[in-house]
Amino acid sequence: MVRFPYLLYRHTTAIKFWLFRRILPSGRGALISAVISATMLMGSPIKPLYQLFALLFGLCSVALAWAWFRRAHLHVQRNLPTASVVGVPLHYDVLVTNHGRSLPHWSLQETAPDPRPAFAQFAHSREPGEARRNHFDRALGFHRWQWLLHQNQKFVGGQSPPQDPLAKEMTVRVPITLTPQKRGALPLHDLRVLLPDPFRFFQRARSVQTAHDSIIVLPRRYPWPACPLSRLGHRHHDGELTASLKKGSHGEFAALREYRRGDPPRLIHQKSWARLGRPVVVEWEELSLPRFALVLDTFAQGAEAEFEVAVSVAASLISDADSAEAWIERLILGDQGMVSAPAHGRHSSQKLLESLALVGISTKEDFPGLRETISRQSANLSGVVMIFCQWSESRARFLEQIQSTGLAVIALCVEHGEAPRTDEIHRIRPQHVAQDLQSLASFAAHSA
Repeated sequence: MVRFPYLLYRHTTAIKFWLFRRILPSGRGALISAVISATMLMGSPIKPLYQLFALLFGLCSVALAWAWFRRAHLHVQRNLPTASVVGVPLHYDVLVTNHGRSLPHWSLQETAPDPRPAFAQFAHSREPGEARRNHFDRALGFHRWQWLLHQNQKFVGGQSPPQDPLAKEMTVRVPITLTPQKRGALPLHDLRVLLPDPFRFFQRARSVQTAHDSIIVLPRRYPWPACPLSRLGHRHHDGELTASLKKGSHGEFAALREYRRGDPPRLIHQKSWARLGRPVVVEWEELSLPRFALVLDTFAQGAEAEFEVAVSVAASLISDADSAEAWIERLILGDQGMVSAPAHGRHSSQKLLESLALVGISTKEDFPGLRETISRQSANLSGVVMIFCQWSESRARFLEQIQSTGLAVIALCVEHGEAPRTDEIHRIRPQHVAQDLQSLASFAAHSA
């Protein structure tokens, strides 16, 4: 019973996409008007209707033939940035060289990967609120199909503005804007040149040979009122207090030594230079930033929406920690491994964000293994930030075990329920993420 509607939806969706790409709105209006006028002519030969039908039929025939015989011989190359962010428009240029005859009235369009779900996804997925629909809607699954099409859409947009005529052997830069809808690797494998007819009724969508490019789409970000890590950064891994990079501190004074070629002038000790008659520089004992591990709960079977919110919250924290007096040194992705940041700063956060962009849901829960991973790193950490996708007894036991190690802990849980907050965990509602993060600063202060 499920397979028949699936095949019907799959084929009709493909036909709809093919037609709507090639028949423009004015063409659809002309075709509908021609059908209506032809219907009205049945049994009532009215001369103005004959004239209208003949005009519309003639225009559509000429436009269709014109669009069908249009050709383009282009060489294209995309100039892509290194990464993008979910929900943020991505702007890039395409370098286009025309190796054929002069090309009037044209534009480019990126085609998104096929959003139609596989049969297994259609059969086993459930649209939010599907249980409240009537039996007929649940049996046919049309609303589920529409929801899955939206969920699988990699990006929206992707069409360039109409371009000026392109002469033979002429090269131009064509701007394209698209908005990614899902994190992860975004393949760009299908670039089309759109060639409309003079009436803008129909257009040819010819594939352009180009490289199979891709770009990493980073998770969505949310604003943080204040970085919670700075409130937990009081315990340093070597027992010292952190030095604030914002204030320009160098650490603890260590010694004076002779100037060596290449030493920064700002390290020269002016008073000693004046007294000794030769340059002397100051050596400082560097105090590194407090180091944290960010633990993401990937054991989220049945909580896919909450998992995506948790990934976005983790990405927001990593981005915010770049400007705070803290360093997220480890990103522990459930049972999928650990990513280490090479150094504090923009490049280290980029590596962690790219790992978050590609993380998936684990099929089996393994909190004992996750506890062992954290225990092996605890000697070099000042604290741990945990982000759960749902709440359970196994997660409560896991949190207690990590707290018993003496590490400073911030625990966040993404869930739909209205369970009250406790001293151990801060709850984030998927529909009110920004609002719930506003109260995280006071929660972090209490946890510290």
